[in-house]
Order: sequence, then structure tokens, then C-alpha cells
Amino acid sequence: MTAIHHLAIDVSDFDRSSKFYDPLLSWLGFQKAMEDTGFVGYVKDGFLLVLRSAQDKSEPVHGAAGIHHLSFSVDSREAVNQFYNEVLLKMDAVEIEDPPVDCPEYMEGFYATFFYDPDGIKLEVTYTP
Repeated sequence: MTAIHHLAIDVSDFDRSSKFYDPLLSWLGFQKAMEDTGFVGYVKDGFLLVLRSAQDKSEPVHGAAGIHHLSFSVDSREAVNQFYNEVLLKMDAVEIEDPPVDCPEYMEGFYATFFYDPDGIKLEVTYTP
């Protein structure tokens, strides 16, 4: 079996990013597994997502080399809607690209909400049948 074990994201402002990702990942069922100065790891189903304080604090550019986006899968269209209403709309500062929307151009039944983290990394919460 091949699976992604972990992904580490370097963030320009660790405190700001932690405040952004904590409620998002908690709602999605991730548990905080490790924490240290400038470092936090969240785990779910054997996958570890790490936030690290970046050494280079320059402004990131969306579309530059690196991760284009990260998508989190949920079990239903209703879960996408719930996430949007219970998490995204309650955040103090989040750039939302699209509220929950059908995206048949990606695949039949693809339903998602698209938004950006504080460093401009595109994120989505997605349901596919």
C-alpha cells in the first residue's frame, strides 16, 4: 500500500497560521499530535500535517513553484456546507474563493468550497461520490 505519510507546510507567521488551522483541522477530525516552538503536527487516519515556522518570511506567491493547493475530503455535500457555515464563515480573516459549489468540469458529482490560508495556499473541502 502506498500512502502519503506526512506533509509539512512552512508558514510565514506561525501564530496566525496556528489560529487559522486549529479550528479547520479540528472540525475535519484531526488531532493535535505534537507541538513545540514554531512547530505543530495534526494527525488523522495515519496522515500527519505539520505547520512549521518558515525561515524565509518573504511574501509567498500563489502559482509559484511548490504546492498549488491541498484538498480535504468529506463524506457528503452536507458536510461541505456544514464546514463552510460552521468554520469558514466564523473565521476572522479568510479569503474565500468560492462558497460550496458544484464543479462538474472536474468530475461528476464534485462539490467543494475553495479558500486560502494566511500565506495564500489554496485549500478546499471536497465531496466526490
